[in-house]
Amino acid sequence: MGHHHYEDVIDSSKKIDEKEVQIEQLRKEQEDIRKKQEIKNKKAHNLSKKLQKLKELRDKTEGQIIETTLELNKLCTHERIRTENRNYAGGYLDRAEYWTDYFCEICGVKVDEKVEYGGFA
Repeated sequence: MGHHHYEDVIDSSKKIDEKEVQIEQLRKEQEDIRKKQEIKNKKAHNLSKKLQKLKELRDKTEGQIIETTLELNKLCTHERIRTENRNYAGGYLDRAEYWTDYFCEICGVKVDEKVEYGGFA
């Protein structure tokens, strides 16, 4: 039995319908991708603004820390002292060094340091 022109038209019509469905699905996917991208961009922009504010706050706080430290160092009488020791082992041509650093416990400033030298054996 021969192929009728009418069947070709129905066949083409089905193909067109299928393609239109695919086109619609692709449009929806495209729109979803665009929306997700917009959301990401918006979040990134908001985070960028938040980060800038935090940096400004940090800089302001850093300035206040420096000011307060300088003021404290001027007023502190360094009544409570803690010591830290550090040693340099020396070598063939140089003697060992035994350092003692004296820090104020209240303001943290280094008040003094002493060094003792080891002798050659």
